Amino acid sequence: MENTQLFQAILNSISEGVMTIDKDWKIVSWNRAAERITGFHREEVLGMECAKVFRAALCRENCPVDRALSCGRPYHDVQVAIHNKRNEMLHLLVNAAPLYDAEGHIIGGLETFRDISHAHWMEEELQRHYGYSHIVGRSEAMKSVFEVLGSLVHTDTTVLIQGESGTGKELIARALHFYGPRKGKSFVAINCSALPEGILESELFGHAKGAFTGAVRSHMGKFELANGGTLFLDEIAEISQAIQVKLLRVLEEREFQRVGDNRNIKVDVRIMTATNKELYKKVLDGSFRDDLYYRLSVFPLTLPPLRERIEDIPLLVAHFIRKFNKQMGKSIQGIADEVLEILESYQWPGNIRELANAIEHAFVHTKGALIHPADLPHSLLNYAPTTLERKSSGTQEKLDSVEREFIVKELEAASWKKSVAARRLGMSRVTLWRKMEKYGIAK
Repeated sequence: MENTQLFQAILNSISEGVMTIDKDWKIVSWNRAAERITGFHREEVLGMECAKVFRAALCRENCPVDRALSCGRPYHDVQVAIHNKRNEMLHLLVNAAPLYDAEGHIIGGLETFRDISHAHWMEEELQRHYGYSHIVGRSEAMKSVFEVLGSLVHTDTTVLIQGESGTGKELIARALHFYGPRKGKSFVAINCSALPEGILESELFGHAKGAFTGAVRSHMGKFELANGGTLFLDEIAEISQAIQVKLLRVLEEREFQRVGDNRNIKVDVRIMTATNKELYKKVLDGSFRDDLYYRLSVFPLTLPPLRERIEDIPLLVAHFIRKFNKQMGKSIQGIADEVLEILESYQWPGNIRELANAIEHAFVHTKGALIHPADLPHSLLNYAPTTLERKSSGTQEKLDSVEREFIVKELEAASWKKSVAARRLGMSRVTLWRKMEKYGIAK
């Protein structure tokens, strides 16, 4: 096999789109994944300028390959929007690097890309339709969640959502329903830990008139109300063995009986469940049926706690500032640097819900345009100062890198208008200027 054929065979074995260009920005190689993603065949694009293929705004002013060639090093995980052959917009995650000859001279560039349109679409829709910024983020942990959502949204799969309290489990379930095949049908939610066993059974399956003292009329349960749609069972780990048996029957036979009635009722319901416990441990200790567990966990999805996605805190803070400014008629511009340090160092046992409450608390107390440490709840103020010190320089460098990239993205989105970018970032113009100086950010 000739070297060129071998090289093309290697490129075609890579699952991501791969493109190389020469110093004149002409496309030199193009693999099968690139063909699949863009719709352009190799023969169509070889020799063309890459900008004429991608037709993206970033080709003129913010090209990842151009950045890589300018700084002489790889440029990672850049989200870009392009148009495919059918002129449909695609969202890609791009990596770029310079190509060198044997003498170390740059002779062109390499770009790899993968389609993240489903994940991007899900994120935009969640923000637009629900304002669910607390389940939106740019951290690696949340990128993984959105990629999974992009795959799940068009299916009817039974999903088990696991995560600590306050991580947004019900909101994920609602998103999967309202953008899934059952959209337009009922979404019915019930907290299984909030009701005693007898009342929960009646709420889930309904009851017949006279089934028990006080049952003066028949009652339609959640399964019937959700027929054709989705039933979301929160805190599923708390249901009794008796309820587990009845739930398993519905999952297996798609029918059930109301309490006090022997007639079978057929239902077509998608089941989604959530828990803040490790459900499989309940299986191991015998308190949760293994056959029901496997029925419910066809696709398990775990949401990360806030302490594992520290990079998202500036974005979340900016969202809550916008939200509470609108609700309270205030014009808070952002938070002081010391506040951000506290927020990024705190462990957040209550996750996003606790962060929202902390910002709302600060809104009530603050008198100026910025939130200061004294405006925060005592639970944060009493956090030992020594814990504000970063555990290692490596962690600090990583956080600095993430913050720099985030600031650059917001500046670009705001066309480098610092006042606009500062509002988007949830900080004052002075703080933004200081951070731009710190990270060497310039247009």
